[in-house]
Amino acid sequence: MTAEDDTTAQPDHATDRLSLTTLIVFGSISMPISLLAIGMFMFVPRVYSSLGGISMGDAGIIILVTRLWDFVTDPLIGWLSDKTRSRFGRRIPWIVLAWAPLTFAVYKLFLPPPDAGAFYLGVWSFVLFSSGTALFMPYTAMGAELSTVYHQRSRIFLYRHLFAVVGTLGAALLFVVANQSGTAFFPERDALELIAIVGLLLLPVPIIATALLVRERPVLTTHVAADTDWRSGIRLMLSNKPYLRILACYFANGIANAFPVTLLFFYVKQVIERPDWTAIYLAVYFVAAIVGTPIWMFVANRLGKHVAWRYALILAILAFSIVPFLGSGDVIPFLFVAMVAGITLGADLAMPASMLADVVDQDVLETGKQRTGIFYAVWAMAAKAAAALVVGISLKLLDVVGFVPDMYNGDQALLVLAFLFGVCPIIFKILALSVVWRYPLTADRQAQLRAEILERQSA
Repeated sequence: MTAEDDTTAQPDHATDRLSLTTLIVFGSISMPISLLAIGMFMFVPRVYSSLGGISMGDAGIIILVTRLWDFVTDPLIGWLSDKTRSRFGRRIPWIVLAWAPLTFAVYKLFLPPPDAGAFYLGVWSFVLFSSGTALFMPYTAMGAELSTVYHQRSRIFLYRHLFAVVGTLGAALLFVVANQSGTAFFPERDALELIAIVGLLLLPVPIIATALLVRERPVLTTHVAADTDWRSGIRLMLSNKPYLRILACYFANGIANAFPVTLLFFYVKQVIERPDWTAIYLAVYFVAAIVGTPIWMFVANRLGKHVAWRYALILAILAFSIVPFLGSGDVIPFLFVAMVAGITLGADLAMPASMLADVVDQDVLETGKQRTGIFYAVWAMAAKAAAALVVGISLKLLDVVGFVPDMYNGDQALLVLAFLFGVCPIIFKILALSVVWRYPLTADRQAQLRAEILERQSA
């Protein structure tokens, strides 16, 4: 064994009970990241289309194309951060160094000049996604490595995603502020400006606090398959059946969730015809998500993470089944949909990420290496592909059928909008449910994996 191996030759439970301070400090990075992400996907296409040089559909396609660059940067950053060795750890140096280019990209993209067009949007979207990957990928991998215990991992991702929901709720509140302003001629642009200012002011605070107060776990290595190359590593990843199962479920559910997020403003204004209720729907949705997350944690602790997620998917399907029957003035029924969908969001956010941390243990057992970064890189690619596909395809499809924001739209355009918003989430959540139904990695199985890892490590 090497000296590095000696640092990890300790009982798994020795440092796994994380303090509340650690959970809050580490999780709080998600708040400004989530705030800025909402600005990117909900407001940027609308703002750039208002500048006159590009249509909303083309703006969505540009974001989709530039986001596809993440299929290169995600695995690259994941692999590089897995290989990084420094006195500060593997992940924290990446998180700290990525902050400056990300800040500059947000400033340029969210506060565009009046003549900004397709080229400007493409360039700064490229910079934002690249620097965002350099920060978020190591951050996600670090969260999976902070504990090796099944239920402790759930606590880590609970706090992280609670802060993410708070950040998203903050974006909604900033939109309300912009909309209520007496000088707000175009509230989406004013909201994007507020999101940029608040997000950029908040982002460095949790990053610095994490660098100073949160310690990474020592790198785990064993003598087993110590020289596994990247090709063999990829083959082992693709042979990891629980990983493939949860990845497929996560991708399908990500598509399902992206439709209402992308199209909410249009749906409320054009189908429900009560745009003044938009802020209320957003507030109910995200407050319900905050309230619901501890409930799903309770269910997960009693029945398992995959069971909790399974129940959440079923509940969301039932809620969205009401949407195709809604029309003008149905504010209260849609409020119920928003509340139930918000409750299920907590499970959608916390459960799969925590489950993935357990799946990585199977790879550690087989390769003898802690390759969390590359696993979460493929995971992040799936999430980004889901969101970008929905933004690009749905906005372009609406453009094709003649949908025009803020204008009168015919029955065909409204039918397509209602189908995308209400029916597509049901289809993809049913697909996700079918995949996760017989998920095999339970708490007992994960504990067995950790015991086998420690046995090989000490051999």
